Amino acid sequence: MTSDIDPAEPQGDTAAPPSRRAAAEPSEADSIGMRLRAERLKQGMTLGRLSEEAGLSIGALSQVERGLVSPTVRTIYAIAGVLGISPAAVIDPVGAQAAAPEDSPFIVRRTAQPKVLDTNGVTKLLATPIGHSRYKGYVVTIAPGGSSGENSYAHEGEEVGVVTAGSFSLQIEGRIHLLGPGDSFTFPSTLRHRFFNDGDVPAEVIWVNSTS
Repeated sequence: MTSDIDPAEPQGDTAAPPSRRAAAEPSEADSIGMRLRAERLKQGMTLGRLSEEAGLSIGALSQVERGLVSPTVRTIYAIAGVLGISPAAVIDPVGAQAAAPEDSPFIVRRTAQPKVLDTNGVTKLLATPIGHSRYKGYVVTIAPGGSSGENSYAHEGEEVGVVTAGSFSLQIEGRIHLLGPGDSFTFPSTLRHRFFNDGDVPAEVIWVNSTS
């Protein structure tokens, strides 16, 4: 008589061994990468554009999205800042949702505005509700000596802004404009641009980006 039972297989418990079950569960790096990739694709953004705006190589971004590396907090902030999402929502979406105030989906209280960027002397608070992808509004603070970087960049969409305090320089296609309180701007994001603050006091700007 022959048996259909493979003697190499454990009997009684048909569940996968703990090591096999653990391997099937996504790691923290996997989960973060999947969330970032899903958001990028949702916004129709290419890796190339994300690379340019976040200041990270395409290879590094690809490794993060595939969960091959654990991204640093700075890397998460840079990517989340470009995507206009909360870094907290990337790292711990359940906790971020639980911490969100119970209010209208159209309102974001100043105390609840997530910091999506804090690098090179520039901080950005997301002023529009998370989930609204067509327009992203930010409260941008540019410290003295702060800038978007040495190189100008371009991407899809349009930009609108109003300076509420201090002054900063906005460079569009090589021409530099010094803007002060009450000054405003609008330009296609496809024009190469950068900004910096050569003054002695922080500048604050209400800055809106459209994704199309």
